[in-house]
Amino acid sequence: MGRLRHGLALILICCASAAWAQEGGQTEVPRGLWETQPDVQGVVLHVRTRRCGRSLCGRVERAKNRQGYDTPSNAVGDKVLWEMRPQPDGSFWGEYRDHSAEQYLNSRAQVFGRDMRIEACNDTRCKSLVWKRIR
Repeated sequence: MGRLRHGLALILICCASAAWAQEGGQTEVPRGLWETQPDVQGVVLHVRTRRCGRSLCGRVERAKNRQGYDTPSNAVGDKVLWEMRPQPDGSFWGEYRDHSAEQYLNSRAQVFGRDMRIEACNDTRCKSLVWKRIR
């Protein structure tokens, strides 16, 4: 019985700490390697996300063809997530640039399990993206 109480207390402390950290602007940055949706040629990009200050940033590390092999791409090395600032709801708000360098200044990224959902909008249109966590 004592172990159960101790375990429950530990869980409550962890949950309260996570909620307090989010409220205090300490939202955890979803660092890792993400795979984009395939483009019209079936090419997917691998994007490495990291912390940049208190924000989220992401850069393309590699491109893969339909068969899963590395393929040349001008997108490799490009920064695609720019200074995405944490929000109270756990999402990140900032700029997304696609591989053709089109800017989406009003973009929101949020992680749900192993998916990162990105809603990217500019003056003329919006698009929805879902990236899958690789690592």
